[in-house]
Order: sequence, then structure tokens, then C-alpha cells
Amino acid sequence: MKICIASHVALDEIVDLEGEKTESLGGPVCYGSLLAKTFNFTTFAATRVGNDMAGKVHLLKDCNIFLTDNQLDKTSPTTKFRLILNKNGGRQLYLLSSCSELNVNDFVDSDAILLSPIFEEISQNTLRSVVDNYGGRFIMIDPQGFLRYENNEGLVLNRKSIDLDLKGVTAIKADEEELSALTGGTSSVEGMIKIRNKFSLEFVISTGSNTIIFLHKNIVYTIKFKKIDSPDHTGLGDILATGFTCAYLKERDPLWAICFGAGSVISSLESKKRGVRKVPQRINSVERFASYFYNTIKFKVVD
Repeated sequence: MKICIASHVALDEIVDLEGEKTESLGGPVCYGSLLAKTFNFTTFAATRVGNDMAGKVHLLKDCNIFLTDNQLDKTSPTTKFRLILNKNGGRQLYLLSSCSELNVNDFVDSDAILLSPIFEEISQNTLRSVVDNYGGRFIMIDPQGFLRYENNEGLVLNRKSIDLDLKGVTAIKADEEELSALTGGTSSVEGMIKIRNKFSLEFVISTGSNTIIFLHKNIVYTIKFKKIDSPDHTGLGDILATGFTCAYLKERDPLWAICFGAGSVISSLESKKRGVRKVPQRINSVERFASYFYNTIKFKVVD
């Protein structure tokens, strides 16, 4: 099976709580392409990198990304962030450079298309064109890049409100802040139901503190897990979205799929590794956690 993952490749400079700097390839397309390989999927990266990556193509191949000539932008640098981790579990994100936009011609027909922009590389018009062209496919949206903007100091912030057309989309993964922005101020389960009803979404996934909430039809599922002392939480949302998508396409069982998504996240955290190195490379570690969540998941019926 084939999955098309759309986002910019990011060069992440991660500053941890001790002030230690780590440079890593990042972005949903890197985390997702690696995890899709673990699920034995063929992956196409709808992405673009800058002229500063010309001598580092081998690093992308290590992430299961194989560029074509038209994906190398000769006039713009690769998108780069500085992530400063905070003691409260949050982070400050600074935009250092940005590559050129993607368009509908950068996508290919696949069993699933995962659109997860990181900073304005996918416009709303491109999103609509992708849905119109591939409307019969499984389409997952992570809206973070649609909400982000840069202030005068280069700090990346989220818009408090955005009108994003999700008609024709299959599933969305959004945290509490993103749900609020997409629904006019409604978050939690109420926000999930509101956005599901507005756009006839099949699946809504939301994340909170050590919690994953999943809405399908009239049932809300909740997965809770203990806090794991891991040096890097970057990319966990991308891992969750990709794990869910791959598992659902394979099994067509939504409950198993969200458990595999959660299992992918926990397996990554348990590795204690940074950057893309934390992505699980063996499916058996994901399966072990997925089985545990399948037997402990809570659910309730909603209107």
C-alpha cells in the first residue's frame, strides 16, 4: 500500500532543558515516512528542500525520502526551526528560514494522503485542489501549519481563529488549541463533535496531557498513559497521525488503528532517543503497546 505525506522537510535545531543543542532532520514528512516504512508501506514525500540540502540527500534517504529533481529548490533554503524546550513541557518555536510552497502537482495518487504543513507551505487553495483530485482516497489533515504565523522576533505563534474548509477530508488530528481555532472557541470533546458534524469527518483525533481522544461515529474513546521521561517529544503528533493512518488502511478497524497510533507514540518515547532516531523501526514494539491500549481503552457514547 502507498501513502503520500505532504509537508516541508525541516532542519530542527533543538535546545533541551540543559541548553544542549541537537540538530536533526524533522518535519512530518520525515517522521511519517520513517514510520510508514515500519508498517511496510510504500511512501511518496510531497515535499521540497532548499539548496542547502544538496550535499545531504543521503540523510533524507535515511528517512525513507527519495527526492526528485523538481523537489530541490535552487533559490530558497530548507525550512529551519529553532525549538527551545521548556520545563513545563512546552516549547518556543522560532522560524529561521522557509522553503517555497507546495502545489497540487507535487502530490501523487496513493491509498492515503496525509497533509501536515509546518509553516504555510500548503495553501487552502492547494488543500482544496488535493481534495478535489483525490477525493475518493483516505485524506488525513494535521492543521498546525495552517494556523501558524511569525511575529517580528521570528517566534512562531498560532492564530486564535481560522476558517479552514475540510469538506471531503476523512480524518483530522488536532490538539486543544487547534480545535478551538477551527471551531470558533470550542475545544475538548465538544469541539471534536462540532468539527466532525460541520464537515462530515469520519474520524477526529485530539491530544492532551498524556491523553489521546478519538471520536468515531457516536463513540468517544480515551487512551491514557503515564508520563514518560523522554528527552525529546518533537514529532509525536506526526507519529500518531501516520501510525493511525497506516494501521487503519491495513486493518480497516478504527479501534485497532488508534491503538496502533498510540502504540507508535509510546514506543517512540520509550526509546529515549532524539529527533527522527526515536521513530520505532520494528513493528513488534508498536504491536505490544497497541495490544495493551486495546485492552485498557475507555469509551463512552455521545449524542
